[in-house]
Parts: sequence; C-alpha cells; structure tokens
Amino acid sequence: MQLSLPFIDIIIFAIIAIFLVYRLKSILGQNSDGNEQNNKIDIGKKDFNNVVKLGNTQSDVNDKKTNKDSIYNEDPTFNEKEFLKGAETFFEMVIDGFVKGDLKDIRMYIDDKLIKNFQSVIDERLHEEETLKINIIKMISIQIKDVKKLKNFLRISVLFDSEQIKVLKDKKGKIIDGDQKKSILVKDLWTFERNTQSKDLNWILVETSDA
Repeated sequence: MQLSLPFIDIIIFAIIAIFLVYRLKSILGQNSDGNEQNNKIDIGKKDFNNVVKLGNTQSDVNDKKTNKDSIYNEDPTFNEKEFLKGAETFFEMVIDGFVKGDLKDIRMYIDDKLIKNFQSVIDERLHEEETLKINIIKMISIQIKDVKKLKNFLRISVLFDSEQIKVLKDKKGKIIDGDQKKSILVKDLWTFERNTQSKDLNWILVETSDA
C-alpha cells in the first residue's frame, strides 16, 4: 500500500492538471470565439453607400473645422443661402449631364482636369454600351464643411446629402448595379473655387469626393 500511494497521488494530480487545462482552454476558447463573433460585422448589401463617382480627392470632412468668417473677410458680399442654392442647382446639372453623357452646358464651370476625369468615365460607359439612370428623389441637406484661402483663391467644400435611385444597365438592358425600386443615401463632398481678385463672380468646381 505504501508503494502504491505515490503512484495514486501522481494519477490524482495528473487528473487535476488535465481538468484545469481543459477548463482553462474551454474558458479561453469561449472568450475568443465570443470576441471574434462580436468583431464580425455582416454588412451584406449596403443600403446606404456612395454610388456616384465623379472624381477623386483626399479630403476628410471629419478632420476639418469650418471657418465661415474667412469667407466674409475675403468677400463681404457673400451670401451663404444663395451660394448653397446655386450649388444645389449646379449639383443637379452635373448629375444630369453626367448621366446623359453631355457636359457642354457645365464645362465652363468645372476645372479642366476634373472635366477630363468626368469625360473618361462617360466614354468608358458609352464604350461598354451601358445605360446609367440617376434620379435624385430629394436633397436631404447641403452644408459648408470647409473653407480655405489659397493665395488669391477661396475654396469652399460643400457636403451634399441626397436620396437617389441609381441603376446601371448593360447593353442588353440587364441591371448590373443598383436597384430601380430602392433609394439610397448618397454623400458627396464637392469643392468650389473662386479668384477673389477677379471680377468674375462665378465659382468653379475643382474637386469631388465621396464623404
């Protein structure tokens, strides 16, 4: 009996050790699985995303502070309400021209490099014989998000939140993007520029990006 006690003790300690390891592994495993599950986001088909790609820039609306006073310092006659009203009209004109593939009516109000970008996207769509439809259901909000002074030029970035129906069809009429029965929220950040030393009071669209 005395010879068997150490052996029995070893067996008991081994069983206890295995039990503790199992419990520890079980607990860590459950915790790990739980964290992994919490970190997984099933985005599926996004209901709210940006679908109108009209240009490119690295603007970050979240990191900028709007300083509207600088606008009035440069241009005391500036009227924010009228400016945003005009920006909304122009936004609709650009979308309409982009869809139709005809930019002649807005070309003079868009930067040369940006107009080439627009045209290249249009040309690619026409080459693939694709048809684009964008219907602006309503403009949810328009607001100035950033103001910059660059030498004699004043730049104003405007955030457009709009509800749209966007559908892209291939040459056979099959929908390859969008949903003609479902509207989405589109956020666009457009930057307008004007030479404050010039007598020309028109603003030029110089940058566009998703917001």
